[in-house]
This record gives sequence, structure tokens and C-alpha cells, in this order.
Amino acid sequence: MENLPKNILFKTPEGYFEDLPNRVLERNRQKKSRTIALFRMTAAAALVTIGIYFFVIKNEIIVEQSLEADLEQEIDLYISSGYWQAEDILSFSENPNLILDEIIEEEWGGPESSQTDTDIEEWL
Repeated sequence: MENLPKNILFKTPEGYFEDLPNRVLERNRQKKSRTIALFRMTAAAALVTIGIYFFVIKNEIIVEQSLEADLEQEIDLYISSGYWQAEDILSFSENPNLILDEIIEEEWGGPESSQTDTDIEEWL
């Protein structure tokens, strides 16, 4: 060890240690600002997704329901004005017997357990 030269091998730039705390703090601030920016972007993406769901998808469901309600009102208008008869309505259906069964069940209630098939046939 005594034979090695005593020259300074490493030289630090002037003011390096004086500026070091400021540079470390600045890097820390940049990392925090990146984290905050990432958090804000994530929150914005979540809000956009929720907005799309509520304003687009739910709106489509409401539109479908309102179209169905409008169609039902229009059908009632045609029936009440006498433009359509019951046979016309039944001809639109693939299974008119199912519609008739539902109407009978609504109007008269379902067949009671005490009634026999012959009693039901007498009423029909």
C-alpha cells in the first residue's frame, strides 16, 4: 500500500454536495407529481366509464321501454277505434292460443283445483 501513489483518483464536481439535497428533493417532487397525474387519469377514466354506462347504455334501455310503451298505446288506439279486430291481433302472433289463455287467465282467473275438465269445457 505504501508503494501506491497518493494521487486523488476521483474528483467531484464543484458544488456537488451542496446541490445534492435540492436535486434529491426535486426528483421526489417529480415522482409525486407523476403519481398524482396517474391517479387523476385513472379517476377520469373511471368517471368516463361510469358516464358511458349511465348515459348511453341506460338510455338505450329507456328508449326500448318507451318504444314498447308507445307501441302498446298505439295498439290500444287501433283496437278502441275499431280499426283492428281481435282476429287481426291474434293473426300477428306466432302462438295465438297462448295469448288467448293469458287473456282468459287475467279475466276469469286460473282454473281452480275443485273444478273438473268437464266443468271448464261447459264454460267454453
